[in-house]
Amino acid sequence: MPALAHPDAVIAIRTLIALVFVSAAVGKMRNWAIFRGVVANYRLLPQVLVGPVTYVLPPAEAAIGAALPTGLLVPWTEAAAALLLSVFAVAMGINLLRGRRHIDCGCFQGILKQPLSWTLVSRNALLALLLVAAGAAASARADAWAVVNGLLAGGALFVVLQSLNALWAVIAAVRPGIQMRGTS
Repeated sequence: MPALAHPDAVIAIRTLIALVFVSAAVGKMRNWAIFRGVVANYRLLPQVLVGPVTYVLPPAEAAIGAALPTGLLVPWTEAAAALLLSVFAVAMGINLLRGRRHIDCGCFQGILKQPLSWTLVSRNALLALLLVAAGAAASARADAWAVVNGLLAGGALFVVLQSLNALWAVIAAVRPGIQMRGTS
């Protein structure tokens, strides 16, 4: 049986990405003005759409994050999350191709800013692919142990991912020639 056919693997993936979305949403909502600057700094939207996207995206991320681990709106929440992750990856990729590596990705709005990188594009693409694979897996009904294992595994994966995010931010900050300008 493929690994993703196990209910705990599917729950772990949903939990990991739910935590990513909820933590990203909270960080953005705590810093609306800064996040507005990040959205504008990508230079992909007409100025008139920057405000609406700034105020719609974080609550949408929070709603998707809250629904993912429940499995109630499957496959819609998985599809919405995979779509958002893909849009974020494309937006970062466009800016990287434009040579705009210095801008903050805006992912979590933490103390350590992350400049755009192909690592972040790959991270988002991988998370989107995991969701697609989890959504395509015909998993059996989860018993209580599978739910507990899936939630714990997803939480552990989130800690690993956040640790990698912090490491990538620190590496970018100490590299010569990289200057974070935040939202300018």
